[in-house]
Amino acid sequence: MTTKEMETVLAKLSNHEIIRRGDRAVRCRHELAIEILDCLVEIEGRSIFLKEGYSSLFDYCTRRWHYSPPKAGRFIAAARCIKNFSAVRNLLSQRRITLCGVSRIAGILTDENADRIVREVSGKKYVEIEKIVASFKIAPKTRESIRPIGLQDPAGGRDRSADHEDLFRPNPTPEHYQIESDITDDRAAQSGGNSPVEHLIQRPGHRYEIRFSASEEFRRDLGRAKTVCSRSWNLEAILGRAIKDLLEKRDPERKEARRKKREARKQEKSRGRSPVNPATVSEPTAKDEKKTPGRGTQTSPGRSRHIPDQLRDAVFTRDEGRCTYTSSLGIRCDATAHLQIDHITPYCRGGEHSVDNLRILCGKHNRLAAREMSLTNR
Repeated sequence: MTTKEMETVLAKLSNHEIIRRGDRAVRCRHELAIEILDCLVEIEGRSIFLKEGYSSLFDYCTRRWHYSPPKAGRFIAAARCIKNFSAVRNLLSQRRITLCGVSRIAGILTDENADRIVREVSGKKYVEIEKIVASFKIAPKTRESIRPIGLQDPAGGRDRSADHEDLFRPNPTPEHYQIESDITDDRAAQSGGNSPVEHLIQRPGHRYEIRFSASEEFRRDLGRAKTVCSRSWNLEAILGRAIKDLLEKRDPERKEARRKKREARKQEKSRGRSPVNPATVSEPTAKDEKKTPGRGTQTSPGRSRHIPDQLRDAVFTRDEGRCTYTSSLGIRCDATAHLQIDHITPYCRGGEHSVDNLRILCGKHNRLAAREMSLTNR
């Protein structure tokens, strides 16, 4: 069946039928993977690959089955694992672990720890299994490095996708969380320094790979920073913001520049100071207030879309920094990025700014909710 014919067939199915068909395909694929592993165990046990003219089981998988090297490695590691540990095969048959998960734990399983590890990895996501595996290893020393890898993408390196708003961007300042990705400082570029780092900083048109290892506390704090920043999900943006804040507070040159600016302002005020006649000072008019509204100021009588920061924080804490969309089967969205504040009763239909009427949704589920309420066609 061609792709076009398959699309025609699927287009006639309901959502429920599509889900059932997909689940059945995944189940069949999983069963086939187990069958392939069982065959690999026998092929290696009988040395069939040698009789067929292949130098190794890996050579057999890559040349005869046309597996990629990483895929061949995963299948071989998983096959040897289920051969030595029947409990792992049972876990795989029950779909409590994936083939990739089996290949990941294969290197740490022993007769002594197999039962405990099988219990720990049962039903876990791959990223959780990686963490369990890492707990059995001593972290290798990672040499810190900064190296150029290419030129900046002409289209712009930062993800500007419209998933969309930063949850904590104060209204109505759209650039509040706009983080400058270029960490080049003009003064550093003009200093003529000869150190390798200075040389890298002087080339803002290039992209660099920065490599280092970190502690569990750093990883936890970084994960929290990703959730809080929401839209600024990539590491460059988050670490760039942190570095800029640090330099603003600690860099002697910047502190000296601020001192000079303050002194210059004081001198200007002292030179231009003149007695103020209270009679000449007029009260600000309504027109003036409209021209220079402060944050939270009503520019016109009536309701305002501005949600106070304290209310945003309360909603964020209650919803645990995670999208609250829950399916009819009780499955909650896992998204902790691109979060937005959503009115349960839409604001355009009289919904209020209150904790009970506000919730956190990711951008995609926010738009889904809007479509379901016929608020948008997108």
